[in-house]
Amino acid sequence: MLQQIGHALGADKAKQKDNGIVIPEPAHADFLPDFCRGEMVINVIVLAEFLAVVATIITPPLTTNIFLDLFYISLFLQWIGLASVGMLCVARPRLNRLGERRAVIMAYLLLLCVTWLLSEFALWVMAGADIIESARPPWYAYFHAQNLTVSAIINALALRYFVARHQLRQKTLAEERARATILKYRIRPHFLFNSMNIIASMMRRAPVRAETAIEDMADLFRLMLDDSKDLMPIHHEIRIARKYLKLEKLRLEERLNATWQTESLARTAKTPVLMLQLLLEYAVHNGIEPLPNGGEINIRLWLDGGRLNISLECPAAEVSDTVRHEGDTAIDNIRLRLADLYGEAASLDIREDHGTLSVHISHPAFGESAHEDPGSR
Repeated sequence: MLQQIGHALGADKAKQKDNGIVIPEPAHADFLPDFCRGEMVINVIVLAEFLAVVATIITPPLTTNIFLDLFYISLFLQWIGLASVGMLCVARPRLNRLGERRAVIMAYLLLLCVTWLLSEFALWVMAGADIIESARPPWYAYFHAQNLTVSAIINALALRYFVARHQLRQKTLAEERARATILKYRIRPHFLFNSMNIIASMMRRAPVRAETAIEDMADLFRLMLDDSKDLMPIHHEIRIARKYLKLEKLRLEERLNATWQTESLARTAKTPVLMLQLLLEYAVHNGIEPLPNGGEINIRLWLDGGRLNISLECPAAEVSDTVRHEGDTAIDNIRLRLADLYGEAASLDIREDHGTLSVHISHPAFGESAHEDPGSR
């Protein structure tokens, strides 16, 4: 059973490079799930009670009242279950330093030790309460053998389930963060090359504008290469997004226009790094660039009840399936990034109606990102 746990975890690692994405391996500190979390405790309580019901049905009666039997068995199994999860909660930091296989084996042995100790303690309690004649009744060996056998089977299955589920969630989170990282640093190559060519052509006829464009590109790429932050003050993001539009306007000229509405934005409000710029890139690529006469992008940002709202409207152009697929992928990636940072507290809605493309994003405006170990939720 323990070997199956190791093989299952090894198989997860072998798939970490699927789809060309290199997934960072979870740190040892995150290998075992957090047994201190309320969700884990509730799962153990439910599992123990289910076993108590089964044990009450299949074992010989302890008393003349089946409900009293269920109470005694439930009390004993809940005792073992809560003590086991408490032991793993305390031991988790040290177990995670042992490596994956050794951590599983040691956790498994700890669970068996807890079962034996509490079984022994239960005998002493029953002896002290005169329920049995002594702490070493004739069925002493059978009692321990029965409890350890059941514990060995149930704990192996439960440990494999909890660890495998935690590792699957860790892998899913790593994939989402990898995609979010790609989104964070993504920029269309032809935008870069076209902007550089335009700047080169302006060096002689408009050197001041060319120098300003180079500075704007430097600011944009400096932020893209900085992976130290997930969130950035919204005023800084607006400044970067404006510089991006200035660079695109060098290429599209009068075909691209933008209107900004920023209503009472607190300077402490934050948004994901480069998300606004990438949203504008999506609008330019799917709404403005394909139109012969271009169009106007309307961007509105406002605070409402501690939430930052971003609304964008632009013409909706008829584009090829390839371009539309790229646009859908970009929106999906933005949605994944919001989910990674804020969970269910963020929303993204996109609509296309009567030739107008509308995108609305809403997420918490203050505080840090909501990165959290998914296995502990």
